[in-house]
This record gives sequence, structure tokens and C-alpha cells, in this order.
Amino acid sequence: MRNRLPDGGRIDRTRRISFTFNGRSLSGFHGDTLASALIANGIRLTARSFKYHRPRGIVGSGVEEPGTLVELEGADASANRPATTVPLRDGLKARSVNCWPSPAFDLGAMTQIAARFLPAGFYYKTFKWPNWHLYEPSIRRAAGLAGAPAAPPEGRFEARFAHADLLVVGAGPAGLRAA
Repeated sequence: MRNRLPDGGRIDRTRRISFTFNGRSLSGFHGDTLASALIANGIRLTARSFKYHRPRGIVGSGVEEPGTLVELEGADASANRPATTVPLRDGLKARSVNCWPSPAFDLGAMTQIAARFLPAGFYYKTFKWPNWHLYEPSIRRAAGLAGAPAAPPEGRFEARFAHADLLVVGAGPAGLRAA
């Protein structure tokens, strides 16, 4: 890991973790996020932009990360997750979104050639004739991000809806008395 400081930070360098990104086996340490492990492994190009498929890399360090969306596979199946919010764990499998066949060589990037002729929202006006549904599957496939994941085998889900019979908000005298 050529981009890793020899000490410091919030990672445990005694606990190595193996993971896969775009089919490539890599390693990081306990306490890494997927983004920090990718940077440590020298991976700079992680995704492509939504419309013109321009190259994207990691620029943030938290939930504000705008460009590095990944799709988690396997037991962690989840779509369009910022790599900075994904804690690294052993066996994690992730891949870039909005690029095919890879972020380094993306056939969708050919849209950049015609970018000056494609203003914002051009598809709303252009593809109405003879019928929108004729073009819709191709446009959705090209817009790409990630597909909807299947339910994970363990029954762990990205969102949970909990229902309470009684909810007391506040830890002041009134809230404590109500509880």
C-alpha cells in the first residue's frame, strides 16, 4: 500500500483486511473506509459521472462525497453508496457504478464527443416522437448508476421501519416524568 503513512490515524495496522473492488483483490486495515483503502492502494479513478461519464475520484471524507458511488455486492448488497461511508470489512465486494466495462475504459464516455450538442434535459424534448417508451429502456440503461439489489440472504436490510407504542422525547424533568 504505497499511499499509506507508516503510523498514525485511526486504523489498526496489525489487522489486515482483504476486499475486492471491480474484481481486483486488495487489502486495507481495520478502521479503514472503502475510500481510504482505495486511496492507500493507489486507486484514484473510482467512478464515472452520471450524464457524460466523465472520470470521478475521491474528493471528500464523509457523507458529502459527491463522486465515488459504489455498488456493494453479496451479503452487503446495496446500491449507490458513497465509498467514504462504507466501513471496510473482510470479504467486502464493491464495484464502480455508471461505467462499462470499467472506470478506466468506459464506452459511455463517448457521449463527451457530443456534449456541446446535448444541453441539460435534452432527452425530455428530443425523445418524444414517435413514442417515449421506444427510447426509455436505452436512456435508463445509459443513465446507469446502480441497479436495485436483491434482498440479502441473511435478511439484513439497508433501511428498517420500527414502530413504537409510546415514544418519549426529551431527557429533561418533563420527559423523565412522562417516562
